[in-house]
Amino acid sequence: MGKYSPNVIANCLASCAMHNPGGEVVVYGDRRVTWLELWTRSSKLANALIGLGVKKGDKVCFMFHNVPEFLEVNYAVQAAGAVPVPMNYRFIAREVEYQAGHCDASVFIYDSLFNAAVEGAAPRLSKIESFIRLGEGELSGALDYEEVVKSGVARDPEVENDWDDVAAMIYTGGTTGFPKGVMLTYAAHAEMHSALLARVVTRAVDVQLTDEQMAGVGDTFPLPGAKLVLPLTRTGAFKRFMKREGVYKAIYKGLYRAYTHPEVARFAYDKTLKYMIPSMPLFHDASYQILFLASMFGNICFVLVDDVKFNPERVLALAEKEEILFMANVPTGWKKIVGFEGRHKFNLESVKIAATGAGAASAGLKKKIFETFPNIIVVDMFGQTEMTPITTFRIDADPSTLKDRSVGKSIIEAKVVDESGRELPQGEIGEILYKSKTVMKGYYKDEEKTGEVINDGWFRGGDLGYIDDEGEIRLVDRKKECINTGGEKVFPLEVEEVIHEHEAVDDACVIGVPDEDWGSTVRAVVQLKPGKDASEKEIIDFLRDKLAGYKIPKSVVFVKELPLSPVGKVLRAKIREQYGRP
Repeated sequence: MGKYSPNVIANCLASCAMHNPGGEVVVYGDRRVTWLELWTRSSKLANALIGLGVKKGDKVCFMFHNVPEFLEVNYAVQAAGAVPVPMNYRFIAREVEYQAGHCDASVFIYDSLFNAAVEGAAPRLSKIESFIRLGEGELSGALDYEEVVKSGVARDPEVENDWDDVAAMIYTGGTTGFPKGVMLTYAAHAEMHSALLARVVTRAVDVQLTDEQMAGVGDTFPLPGAKLVLPLTRTGAFKRFMKREGVYKAIYKGLYRAYTHPEVARFAYDKTLKYMIPSMPLFHDASYQILFLASMFGNICFVLVDDVKFNPERVLALAEKEEILFMANVPTGWKKIVGFEGRHKFNLESVKIAATGAGAASAGLKKKIFETFPNIIVVDMFGQTEMTPITTFRIDADPSTLKDRSVGKSIIEAKVVDESGRELPQGEIGEILYKSKTVMKGYYKDEEKTGEVINDGWFRGGDLGYIDDEGEIRLVDRKKECINTGGEKVFPLEVEEVIHEHEAVDDACVIGVPDEDWGSTVRAVVQLKPGKDASEKEIIDFLRDKLAGYKIPKSVVFVKELPLSPVGKVLRAKIREQYGRP
């Protein structure tokens, strides 16, 4: 594992603090946290938690938005040998009660910003032995966060754990009943990142880059001498060489060794890469997994916006000030940024990689990202929490080659099957299945549901799609969202993408409405842009020459705001509940 600690994360943090003590890991408002400071505070907190009775394998809930404390709590819990259970900071008391109770947490650490939810649930959380609060509050007996940190000793707790142990428990969004606790291991994260980066390296040679984009890749790539090697990638001989499967395996093995032996990574990589994830909460695995990447390599600095709400102007101002290299957003976040009227007043030339994930980004949205950020490369990543989470990616360097609903090629084994499990040929729509070492250990305390989605090592994610003639996976929709109307299948995502083309539409959600004659009819629930107006007839007429007749909504409902999940996905179940009656 390494020479610093028998604990995976304590080992990584010690390496980072030793080899890059002054390197910044978090920028948050006026605070600039170094790796040495993070190691010191996390080690103190880890020992303090052990002093409170936390043992190896115990669960610790914590509730913070994207702040430095999120990182130090998460790493402290792992260094103590326990399992961190990050919680959605938008939860109300009932939801806090469910997750904290279901995961069997013994300690709950939280920010006073969320007093109402946590302290409202506290009387019914009998398993919680200690509440630790950052800031003031009314909960009797709650310990002060800073006092707890001060009480600990800045040394390695030396709690031994293994790569196959559960590193974190991330709860799903609960779109189909109660949220489920997804158990993810340390090894799964190392496997996912190794496979992802190895595939990025071997596939990137097929992407036609401008000189400016090539220079940007050299700045972004965490390899010594990358700028000297990159020009060779344009030669035919190099491209043929990189496409060999043996080359991928060699790169993968090297990366996996670097991930699992942090002292190797720290001697090899000496750049600080500034990351922004403004619309991606750290409690969601789409961004949580980057915490592992940061701790393994010690060269990522999280630039966090000191605001719970998403403000595109503040995001762009901070990106300019800190000269961000890598920015990741969910599609909703990107829509707000590229739709912000004052976006062009900012100097955004430092941003070299624009990543999108946790939802399908249309070609039209990606085109606007290219227009906003000069010399950018767009990386579209797709996956699911249960897969730790990335399963596919696509690299776009030219707006003229964009493809709708393509999430690229898989980085792991993948296939498309019909209802009986038979693998379908290229071009036919079915459910996408994955097989990999990155698959979750299971749902916590739910073997039945685990067995429903994992069969013979294959994970059924519930997404419908097909493999196109270039071997890329094209998303169609969630399996459960398909609308059957008069014997025809309508996929909401397809209809929504066309509705979004209307100049007055800000967002839209398509649902099925029960109908005696047709089984279901199609309804669009539409949110208009501020100051814009449109009628039901206008929306329907707009779609007439763009969609088959049976796909066109029979009714349109206008709403002030669509309900969104913490990562910006439209909550279709809530919309059906509110607007799905005939």
